Amino acid sequence: MAELRAEANTIADYLSKNHFLIPMYQRNYVWGEDECGQLWDDIYHFYKNKTDDDEYFLGSMVIYAENKVQNIIDGQQRTTTLLLLIRALYEKAKGQKKENVDKLKDSLADCLWDTHRRTGEIFYEKTHLKSEVAADKDSEKLENLFKEEIKIDEKDKKLSSYEKNYLYFKRKIDDLALNEPVEWLGFCECLLDDCVILPIECSERDKALRIFNTLNNRGISLSTADILKGIIYASKKEDEKPLFAKEWQNLESLLQDSNYLKKEDVGFLFEQYEHIIRALHEELDTVIPAVLDFWTKKDKLNSKKKNVNFAANEDLLTQKESFEFIKKLGDFWANPYDFLDEQGKKYFAILNLFPNKLWRMVVSMCFYEAYKNKESLKELLDTILPQIASYCALGLFWGKGGGAGLFWGFMKANINLKNKKREKIFEKSLNLPTLKMPSLENFIDFSQKTIPKNMRYVLAFYALIYDEKQIFWWNSANKNFSFNLLEIEHILPKKWQDNYYKLEEDEVKGLIEQIGNKILIEKKLNISASNEFFAKKKEHYATSFCAEVKALSKSSKKNWDFKDIEERNRQIYGGFGEFFSRIF
Repeated sequence: MAELRAEANTIADYLSKNHFLIPMYQRNYVWGEDECGQLWDDIYHFYKNKTDDDEYFLGSMVIYAENKVQNIIDGQQRTTTLLLLIRALYEKAKGQKKENVDKLKDSLADCLWDTHRRTGEIFYEKTHLKSEVAADKDSEKLENLFKEEIKIDEKDKKLSSYEKNYLYFKRKIDDLALNEPVEWLGFCECLLDDCVILPIECSERDKALRIFNTLNNRGISLSTADILKGIIYASKKEDEKPLFAKEWQNLESLLQDSNYLKKEDVGFLFEQYEHIIRALHEELDTVIPAVLDFWTKKDKLNSKKKNVNFAANEDLLTQKESFEFIKKLGDFWANPYDFLDEQGKKYFAILNLFPNKLWRMVVSMCFYEAYKNKESLKELLDTILPQIASYCALGLFWGKGGGAGLFWGFMKANINLKNKKREKIFEKSLNLPTLKMPSLENFIDFSQKTIPKNMRYVLAFYALIYDEKQIFWWNSANKNFSFNLLEIEHILPKKWQDNYYKLEEDEVKGLIEQIGNKILIEKKLNISASNEFFAKKKEHYATSFCAEVKALSKSSKKNWDFKDIEERNRQIYGGFGEFFSRIF
């Protein structure tokens, strides 16, 4: 066979004459209702407006044949979705008794299953689509959709994407058959015979994988993790590949099911490992390679003509030890609180309020240094997390809280950790030339102008400085609460009582936004306290689980005015200053 062959097929020919396998190194099925809706609308619009000789192009696919099965490299989202659409059409046609539907049923069945050439008997166990990439539970649900009888609990909140999309098409088909009963048969025939696809068939897997590694088609783009997975998979011996694929699937499922990670995939772990490897080489250049380049582009120079793709240069990606560490790093980041003691959990929770996540690179370096002993890791993180939290806060106070402002400091901290330094791991830099508090005036100015996200981080940090025994998770009235979900309360309310506070409007507005007038409090109490006088607010504060809020409730003061705000400004400023003097 030629190295590459491409010939347009109707959907009927493409699906009925092939068996498809989504290889284990491919990405998960991720199309949702938006993509299915677009596909349906495109086909329906074409059907309603086409002339006799019109064809509608649904895109290209990249495939290679192995053991008489077409492995899909690009186009699995569309191929899978088309089969789900046809499965829903077949289910509708199955309930029809009209003679002109029998031929349609046969054509639809031929796309989905093997059928007997003479009798038309359907072999439901011989489906035309198998997936090795789906998580076990989703793979089973995909298989169930191609059984003779479909059973789906539509109220199940954990329906797979396969099931959701099948049900979406089922609803669209029911609506079409109800509102346009004459049209739905023509719609089916149009899909099968007038919609075309362009399969690009490669002669062997490695050629297809090279396309896979660079492809960015109009479908779902390949992620960094997809490409790295493909390269590692291609490097494995045949008998090693099934185990690697299973381990990668397990790692993906671990991250997807994590209560901590939200949108990160396996690429996040390779990014963290990149930071670790750079620290091991004591690299401080802020021009950092893209993750894919760092792992795959050997001897590629950066914009400063430096050869810093260390992982690629040392062929680390395909080394067994690298993936073994990635799996361990995945175990940590999927459930980081399992590796922390109670005080460490509090600082980690505070850091998760910080407006960017670059600080994670230092935590990952800690993991690298101590992952072989869980207790040692806990002790190390106990020492390092307060330092990271302090450095991040200091960055905010000096207006350097963005990623670029603190990045050099994080890199230097990682190098210090590599060199077994455990105290004072952060150093002065061009962006942050001092590790001391700004002036009180500048600190107050920061508190007035900063965004709420930054203020929540600072107030949460101060709550732990105020009382190191401050609880961060509790249950009240059978509801679970987290300190990270508390809201900012203005002690002197934004809508102050003019007849009570004898201050000018501009003066009050300035004071209201100072940090001395802000405190974190439970949402319910924030609502109930609202615009009350301080004496009345104290009644609500008394029920809070926040130590400083509860302390305010015991204050002998009946009023809260500008002198109290200024006094608390100095108290918070002094608290941070004293804490930082121990850290830095």
